[in-house]
Amino acid sequence: MKVISVREMSPSAGKETLMEERLRRASGVMARHGAASRLFKIGGGAGAGNYLMINMYNSFSEATTSFQKYSADPELAKLFMERAVNPAGDIMGPDLYRSVYGDPPAKPAAILINRGYHVQRGKVKDMLAMAPELEALFKKVDVSIGVVMPVIAADHEMIGITYRFTSIDHMGSALDAMVENQDFQNLVTKANELGTLKMSRVLNIM
Repeated sequence: MKVISVREMSPSAGKETLMEERLRRASGVMARHGAASRLFKIGGGAGAGNYLMINMYNSFSEATTSFQKYSADPELAKLFMERAVNPAGDIMGPDLYRSVYGDPPAKPAAILINRGYHVQRGKVKDMLAMAPELEALFKKVDVSIGVVMPVIAADHEMIGITYRFTSIDHMGSALDAMVENQDFQNLVTKANELGTLKMSRVLNIM
């Protein structure tokens, strides 16, 4: 299991470069205090043009210890002071999730697709039971998957599925193969019977 903290940042017009510079500095501070910190830009879909900061930990206690340490770091305090004087955009989160299938790899993938399903709690077990079959299908095109569930978030009936690609070209060829795969289409139909697809997006690592 991984504990995953997610912040989404929406830049003000003309402030993208400033936001990216501050995000890299903040990510560095958090990494020094134990977070496996990764930055992504949302290239398409929900929140296109926004940024994500994703911090990962091996346990909740590791996450809370890291949070306390980086929150007390003077460099992070300086960043928040700079933001107060000259805002670059808005910050949403953090939301907290736990991985329930397919932990994120040590080396982050270059491209991710996130798909968020609204699933009633009574149907979560059936939805998660589909993960091994989904994983087996995508292994044929060298794609790994992961599934997360919320711990602290606005929507506790959302299940997130992540597909990991090595490049944009890899994403394109893998999607071409899956669109034509009847077994995958059958899984999609079953998933739509158990829940409702509410969100999808493409993430590019920074």
